Amino acid sequence: MKTLDARIRFTGERRQVTALFYDIVGSTELLLRSEPEKFFRSVSALHQSAETIIKKHGGFLHQRLGDGGCCFFGYPDQSEDAAESAVQASLDLLRSVAIAKGKARAAFRLRIGVATGLVVFSTQGDEIVGTAPVLAARLQAEAEPNSVLVADSTVQLTRHKFDYSLIRKAKLKGFEDAVALWRPQERDRSASEPSLTHEWDRPIRGRERELAALSNAWNSALDGKGSSITVVGEAGIGKSRLIGEFARSLLQTSHETLIFQCGRRLESQPLHPFMSFLERLVAEPSVLKDGDRGAFMQALQTSGRDVDAGIVDTILSFTSDRSPATSRNIRVSDLSGRAFRRKVIEAAADILTCKATGVPTLLVFEDVHWADGMTLELIDRLESLAGRLPILVVQTSRIRRSLALATEIELSGLASAAVRDLVASVWRERPPPGLSDFILDQCDGMPLYAEELANFFLGRQPLGKAPSEWKGLLLEGGVSSLNDLLSARLAATGSARRAAQFASVIGREFNISLLAYLLDSRQTVEVAVERLVSQGIIEPSSATPGFFQFRHVLTQEAAYSSLLKSDRRRIHRRIAELLIGEAKPSLPAAIAAWQCAEAGLHDAAARFALAAAEASVLRSAMHEANVSLELCAQEVYSLSRRHPDRTELALGLLELQGVVATALEGEGSESARRAYSRAMQLLRKQASAVRSKHFPVYWGWWFTAPDILTQQSRARILVGDMQAVEDQEARLQSYHCGWATSFHAGEHEFCLDCVARGLDLYDPERAVRNRAFFGGHDAKVCGLGESALSYLLLNDADASEHAIRQCLDWAASTDHAGSMVHALYYAIVLRRCQSRYDDVHDLGEQMLALAERHGLAASQARANMYCGWAELMTSFAERGEERFQQGLLLQQQLGTDDNFSMHSDMHAQVLQRLGKPTEALATIHKAINVGRNSGQRFWLAELYRLSARLRRDLNDPPSLIRRDLTRAVQIADAQGAAWILVRAKRDLGGIG
Repeated sequence: MKTLDARIRFTGERRQVTALFYDIVGSTELLLRSEPEKFFRSVSALHQSAETIIKKHGGFLHQRLGDGGCCFFGYPDQSEDAAESAVQASLDLLRSVAIAKGKARAAFRLRIGVATGLVVFSTQGDEIVGTAPVLAARLQAEAEPNSVLVADSTVQLTRHKFDYSLIRKAKLKGFEDAVALWRPQERDRSASEPSLTHEWDRPIRGRERELAALSNAWNSALDGKGSSITVVGEAGIGKSRLIGEFARSLLQTSHETLIFQCGRRLESQPLHPFMSFLERLVAEPSVLKDGDRGAFMQALQTSGRDVDAGIVDTILSFTSDRSPATSRNIRVSDLSGRAFRRKVIEAAADILTCKATGVPTLLVFEDVHWADGMTLELIDRLESLAGRLPILVVQTSRIRRSLALATEIELSGLASAAVRDLVASVWRERPPPGLSDFILDQCDGMPLYAEELANFFLGRQPLGKAPSEWKGLLLEGGVSSLNDLLSARLAATGSARRAAQFASVIGREFNISLLAYLLDSRQTVEVAVERLVSQGIIEPSSATPGFFQFRHVLTQEAAYSSLLKSDRRRIHRRIAELLIGEAKPSLPAAIAAWQCAEAGLHDAAARFALAAAEASVLRSAMHEANVSLELCAQEVYSLSRRHPDRTELALGLLELQGVVATALEGEGSESARRAYSRAMQLLRKQASAVRSKHFPVYWGWWFTAPDILTQQSRARILVGDMQAVEDQEARLQSYHCGWATSFHAGEHEFCLDCVARGLDLYDPERAVRNRAFFGGHDAKVCGLGESALSYLLLNDADASEHAIRQCLDWAASTDHAGSMVHALYYAIVLRRCQSRYDDVHDLGEQMLALAERHGLAASQARANMYCGWAELMTSFAERGEERFQQGLLLQQQLGTDDNFSMHSDMHAQVLQRLGKPTEALATIHKAINVGRNSGQRFWLAELYRLSARLRRDLNDPPSLIRRDLTRAVQIADAQGAAWILVRAKRDLGGIG
């Protein structure tokens, strides 16, 4: 197996080390007075003795400098007591020289300098840059023979082990300020030393009021009146500590606690915390991915969750893997996926609360500022349920969000009394007077910062008594922030720090297997992980079995920032290469995309980001998909224009951007149209096979056209471009676009030709897969319905009736809600044209029942409009008006009126029936203008005919009435719409 250096060789690292320089006093004079060979042997013996002593104390003799040496402690192996070891080694080195002199060897005298500081060094160790080695060399030059001088930075780290005397302050070359020169002396080893108490073992301080609020809410929940609480505060303020303390207080009671961890860079993974919970529940993730209904139900029952089979099916429809090919098609039946999302959220909430009536439940959502959109919806749903269930929903967040049902607890800095209590608990004895207030001033009451500062000063015993000295300690130790303290704490873990650094690149949560892969030794990793756990750096993950996580995200960030950018990238690349090589990546696609992006692997990052976006789109999680698409766009446009996969990746990106923009902003949105137009510019330059593969681009481009005129011209392009492709489904759907638009444009012969050609290509098996994505309905149902209407307008009643019967029968055979509703709508429009009011009403009620059952809001609006119109046109005027207006308002809110001409005709008839002919005429004229400008012209002749009738009722001049009817005749004749033409001519002939 390869060594670590062979697999990942760091270019360098930032690390705090202690440098030791020693030098032989008067070596030149000694050489002149001695035989060269004897002098050489004596110097070699000294270096060997020095190296032995240095190694004994964990140091490294970096260079022999002829008559001296340069040594480092804390490099190459990290050590938590590097400074202490260096000082002890310097004293032992002086002692060894004295012993050698007593044995009549060459009478060498040494000068030694010791200094601690941050350095940057190359992996090979041949380049080390920092102040520590420079200062140690300067101190060595200032030392008296057979003595050691130690820098302030080292003194502060070791004063609890050694006694120091200040020799003087000296101006040293290269240093602007005078430097204190300290001489060390060993302390009596029998003296007792203070012991550290880790913060995770201590009770929380200063949060009694907040704990009481949580306890009161829990007691109310036990009485069946649950609630929701949001704990808000900045990073490090103690949100998780507060929740952890509260949860521990419930350990002796009968209840269930469920913890959901939201994660950075997982905002694009819909319902990620809930999915992690389900994976823990079923133990084997394949149960969810494969849609194993029996195994999932068994797992739920084993955990005490008895839920309906419908809930199980809903969740599995969300979790199971599906072909990403369909993600690039627009789902017209419910563009935003609102109904599906709502159904999934309801099912998830049922699973989480179904035990609550028997077992009070605490639901904790951590770091909600990183939650995906569907998780936020789930939390909102749980909050709405809490008031009537014995549950308490608690969320922690760095930011506020509008929450009507949640009580907010804002955590601010600790009061001075709480800080004093906290510092005393760290010291386990009385700290120096004023230290607690000094720490409070430094940390502004942040508990994590206060604890780290208390431990920092505790490690520097005996501690001075003046605030100026404490401030000096912080400056000399390079401590200006909480991050500096956390970095020092990581450094104190010794060699385990390297494991923490690698783990930080994986993320806040990681598993040992991946860490062992990176460090090439599971045994080493297990030892390091054990140490990191014991030091409170990491802990077993509460969200994912077998994983570990950094106790605080700030600690992860400190470990990550301690790496040079070049080395971070190399570790990211190592992880990325593993993920790329796996058949199924072991990390979520969103994390894999980030790893590849950080590694500079733009093409792989784009693919993973696309995969994450596709998975979100399939789950109707459009906001989450957008997060991944933003990263994908960044990576695609970072690729060279000559990259062989750039065009394909760009097409995939634009396809999904079009789908998501259409869902979130509407089919008429500028962003949706722009995405499809850019995709078409790329696609039409490609070979026919590529065009066929990316047919959803064509369909989206057609669908998002701003008006019927544009849509009709695009439909003809679709039909033409797809003629030569082998994919019959692509050809069929091009005809689908052709007949749908041509009918609205009044081009009935072209419409019927497209239907005939398209249905010759129809395959029922393919249709099952595609009906949800091309119009949200079955293509055959659509073709038969459009032909029924075209035949009517062409005055072929028999063909029309035959087509509508086939349409309804075939829709029923599909058992597909979108297709059945679509067929009913065609039948309703047909009967409405024929003024068969009872049939319109009956068909409308059928449509409404089906639409309500499946959450099809647009179809509900249409059904109520037609039913209301039919009622008003027969006998129930008041009820009919109310129902029509209700449907019309909903349709306007949804923005889904694709038959504006006919619906305006109906609206005008309603107004006329209510005695409002002027308003009716205004409505008709608006519809005429819209129809002429947009290209929706199939009903334009009828609108002019109705305008003429309204003008007659309003006693308008006969010339205006004749003009309207003449236009109706001209338009109907041009379209070949003989059925409308007959009506228009009859009215025209009736003018006296």
